[in-house]
Amino acid sequence: MSNSFDTPNIVPMVNIYEFEQDKTDLAHNDDGITAITSLIEQRVEVDAVFESRQLLVDLAKASGGHIRQLMQIASQAFLTAATRDREKVTADDIIYAIKQEQFNFERSISTEYYSALAAVCVNKDVSKDEIGRLMLFSLWVFEYNGKNRWNYVNPVVRQIHAFQEALKSATSSP
Repeated sequence: MSNSFDTPNIVPMVNIYEFEQDKTDLAHNDDGITAITSLIEQRVEVDAVFESRQLLVDLAKASGGHIRQLMQIASQAFLTAATRDREKVTADDIIYAIKQEQFNFERSISTEYYSALAAVCVNKDVSKDEIGRLMLFSLWVFEYNGKNRWNYVNPVVRQIHAFQEALKSATSSP
């Protein structure tokens, strides 16, 4: 039997979540958050660069465990703080950086895909078709490995109003 797709290049995520099949809003895993925050801590003097250490945790949560997304948001936050003549990165700078990433996703996600994204959030699994492949390759959905292989919607995508509405529709009782 041949595979209808080429072998996908899945970027490994650091698992920052506590997997629970029946929950759509997963709690964060402290070990995963620590692993992600350490990547920034190894590169900058945190107390000299950030207004508070909590901002590092906020960055880690927004990354979804995706290293490139972490660095993109951090870079935007650093640039924003610098252009606003701030000595340290503030919560407003982090929020602005995350929003810019969110707006990029909003531009790329067609309305028709939000119900499929909501299904991933509910089922923790991406569909094995072109839409599922698009969601993975476009980083709208991340894959996590450990005891199981599972998927979850990118935390920045989860902030989009259209996604939240689709999730509400998917989880409301008939």
